[in-house]
Amino acid sequence: MLSFAGVSLAFALLPGPNMLFLTATAASRGPRPAWRSALGVETATLLFALLTASGLGALVAASTVVFQTVKWAGVAYLVWLGIQAWREAARPTSSGQVATAVPPGSDGRRGFLVGISNPKVILFFVALLPQFVRPGAGPEWLQLLVFGLFFTVVGLAVDAVFCLTAGSVRRALAGRVSHPVLRRAPALTYFGLAGWAAFTGHRTA
Repeated sequence: MLSFAGVSLAFALLPGPNMLFLTATAASRGPRPAWRSALGVETATLLFALLTASGLGALVAASTVVFQTVKWAGVAYLVWLGIQAWREAARPTSSGQVATAVPPGSDGRRGFLVGISNPKVILFFVALLPQFVRPGAGPEWLQLLVFGLFFTVVGLAVDAVFCLTAGSVRRALAGRVSHPVLRRAPALTYFGLAGWAAFTGHRTA
């Protein structure tokens, strides 16, 4: 478990699509919306953990059709988020602040959809978690589930730190948030994530 804790922490600290999404959310709208989004992202991670423990994760990872379907649905969703964010940034506001009024419930939902649209996480689970399973230490599915839950908790803790840090940066830039580049940063992040998702992962059947 100690070895797995180190691997989980190292993986959670690596820059990736989920981290970029949460950082952009915190920098543009503050730490609370980012934290709600993080709960959604890690709910998707938990779902991947459950799929891995049940054995379905290996089927998803092995099926190019399923993998590509989830992948391209995620790409389309990220592009849609980018378009919405770009339009939002173009709207004039009386206070000079970015117009980012989003219902609280949609933060978690958006985070979940971003997280679930990254099926490469399940590849990580399928490849890594079985390496830590110990014969005779209990049912394999239970060990996989425990590791998956632990990984999710570690990811949520790291997400919280990033959300708070990015929120502090936002407060420091509060007087310059109306700059066109800063206002369009979330949209550019979404478009970048869509490109990243489109050009990584399985390519052939």
